[in-house]
Amino acid sequence: MRPLVVGALVVGIFLLDLAAPLGISIPLGYVVPACLALWLPWRGAALFVVGVCTLLTALGFSLSPNTYDVPPWVDATMRISTMAVLWLSAAFGVQWRRAAERMGEAAAQSAREAAERKRIQEALEAQNSHLRLLAKAAGRLVLSDEPVELLEPLFAELGAELDVELYFNYMTGPMPRMLELESSGGLTAGQRKRYHFLEFGEFLCGTVAESGKPLILEDLQHSTYPGAGPLKGVGVQVYAGFPLVAHGRVLGTLAFATSRRTQYTDDELRLMRTLSDQVAAVIDRGELVRKLKESERAAQRHLAEFQSVYKNSPAGLCVLDTECRYVNINETLARYNGAPVAAHIGRTLWEMVPGTAGPIEAVLRHVLETGESSMDNEYRMETAGQPGTLRDWIASFVPIKDASGVVQGVNVTVQEVTRLKQIERALREAGLALREADRRKDEFLAMLGHELRNPLAPIRTAVKVLDMQAGRSPEARQTLAMIERQVAHMARMIDDLLDVSRISRGKLELRKEPCDVAQIVRDVAHDYESIVSGNGLTLSVSLPEEPRWVEGDPTRLSQVVGNLLHNAIKFTDPGGQIHVQMNDDTETNEVSIMVSDTGIGMDAPMLGRLFETFSQADRSLDRSRGGLGLGLAVVKGLVELHGGTVEAHSAGLGKGSTLRVRLPLSAEAALGAPPPSAPLPRQTDGPLRILVIEDNRDTADILRNLLVLLGYRAEVAYTGPDGIEAAKRLRPDVVLCDLGLPDMDGFAVARALRAMSVTATSYLIAQTGYGGAEDRRRTLAAGFDVHMTKPIDPAELERVLSSVAEMRHERPRAAPRRQARRSA
Repeated sequence: MRPLVVGALVVGIFLLDLAAPLGISIPLGYVVPACLALWLPWRGAALFVVGVCTLLTALGFSLSPNTYDVPPWVDATMRISTMAVLWLSAAFGVQWRRAAERMGEAAAQSAREAAERKRIQEALEAQNSHLRLLAKAAGRLVLSDEPVELLEPLFAELGAELDVELYFNYMTGPMPRMLELESSGGLTAGQRKRYHFLEFGEFLCGTVAESGKPLILEDLQHSTYPGAGPLKGVGVQVYAGFPLVAHGRVLGTLAFATSRRTQYTDDELRLMRTLSDQVAAVIDRGELVRKLKESERAAQRHLAEFQSVYKNSPAGLCVLDTECRYVNINETLARYNGAPVAAHIGRTLWEMVPGTAGPIEAVLRHVLETGESSMDNEYRMETAGQPGTLRDWIASFVPIKDASGVVQGVNVTVQEVTRLKQIERALREAGLALREADRRKDEFLAMLGHELRNPLAPIRTAVKVLDMQAGRSPEARQTLAMIERQVAHMARMIDDLLDVSRISRGKLELRKEPCDVAQIVRDVAHDYESIVSGNGLTLSVSLPEEPRWVEGDPTRLSQVVGNLLHNAIKFTDPGGQIHVQMNDDTETNEVSIMVSDTGIGMDAPMLGRLFETFSQADRSLDRSRGGLGLGLAVVKGLVELHGGTVEAHSAGLGKGSTLRVRLPLSAEAALGAPPPSAPLPRQTDGPLRILVIEDNRDTADILRNLLVLLGYRAEVAYTGPDGIEAAKRLRPDVVLCDLGLPDMDGFAVARALRAMSVTATSYLIAQTGYGGAEDRRRTLAAGFDVHMTKPIDPAELERVLSSVAEMRHERPRAAPRRQARRSA
């Protein structure tokens, strides 16, 4: 506005100068705009305006059309004088303005300095107040074991100092990632209850705990920060939350809020943060102090317990220094040494127990020199506590080392084991007696089996002879079938009893070879067809056509399948069904054999003990189904020896059962399986010539009758030497020789027959009541071709003889049979 006024005045005066009749006094008017120009913001404005006025005055002198009342030179002189005055006034005005500005600036500077001093003084006073508050808070917090309890009175002072009416102190609770309100100010009881527990990340305090960083929110009512809703609802304008952190671990949060202003100063925020750090440090210190006190109490308790245990330990304990002097000793060892505890301290081991110098000194020196422990050293000596009595001791020597590993002493533990040694010697003697008893039991079982089988042999053979001679009398055949069943049942029980004994002692050995388990199951199922149909049952078989090779003992695997079928037959009533099935499990590379029946079934308790020795499913008073409960125990033992498992399933009583055997398949067995080969035939004339060497005349005679009825040429010798002589004369194709001959046993007879040219290629069959693995090894080593256990199954014997006849291109009356398996 000022420049416009100055410009208007200059232009007006110039126009007036041109129009006025007397222009001599008009230029004096330029003094007014020149003086006004002094107060323009631009310092050079006055000089600029004076220069413009000078130019306009000269221009007015030359352009004025008016007639002057004075001469021109007077007008020019007046104009020049006016301009001189104008310039001098402008110069003095500029100087005056500059002086005035300097004075104004000095006054403003003084005012600013006064204001700054006042501000600094106020800041210093506020800072001093803050420092006094922090010092007071620090003093109280350091002296307190529970700093949280002091926050409320501290906040009362802080609130008055900072004009803050709300604060919240949350601490981490026993549950992970949870905050619990420890103290607060300005909250109602309902608000404290509502927000007593917070999760990490919940609301503003939970966000501070989650991030571990301070959170400052100003003008909160217009903020959209998540979690600020509860505080906005109570009118809070500014919020400052700080984490309580110690060693990188969040202990809790401390927050301040107010509704009276929209922001905190930096000093106030520093005060709040410093107070938060002090609280965190004191809380951490309190936790450390509590832990130290707890550790101290625990250490004192452990020390008391250790001292009590050390003092009252049933073992003798002591500590020796490097010179073997007693540093400490408990009452037990002092009693052993025959002197009180106090008498030991400071004296050497050799002074207190002279008799220990020889056996113990070398061990102690070794421990002290090498720093290595020596444990469980056994000694037998007498002590001063009981002189004249040798007692057994076990002593251990452990070096005591300092921080640098230098041995400072030895910790000695001594325990009397006299009673234990007596028991050990007694147990050793008892073990020897038990092994001797076990050996005698094995001999007894073997002898029992032998003696039980011998009378069964002629009975079984006689039944076969009578069956072939009995004609068509139904009563006679029924009676003979009954005798055959009972003899077979008794023979199975004898075999199971001996097998269970061998399995339990780990003395049953397998003759493993690559074998097709599918063919084994097929053969055994075929053998049992007549037995199944004879009991009024139906047998169905589902087997793969391709071989399933396992590494196993074919005889024992046949026994497993036979026992499963026998069990199914025994517990299935007439009219029932038995199903044999084989499946592959590609995941486990196993083959499973399942024998299912529709028999009496089993309850859950019976399933749990089914494969235990002497476990009986038939617990009726009449014992109509018989058995010793050994068959399935034998199955379990044999299957486990083959690396397999066995299990049983049943839906309940009367609902049948299923027994499943799992065996591992063997790719090596499949690759190593021998290709089928036909034996070289040997041409003979007439029926097979068979020589029976048996000292039991009943067994020998009835066996000869059976062989004759079967169409063979048979002779009998009752002693070993007679058998050798008969073999020279008869030149037999087959020799059935008993092993238990009185004068010359069967092993010697077999070796003699193999040594003679006329019987070197004869087929030798060992018949005996002994069926152990060692007996079988001995028979094969002596030259026998097959081992058959009494009572020999006539059908099995007929299959073996038919096989021999096939090898010699000689077929008796019976139709050709498949190759016989080794007898079980």
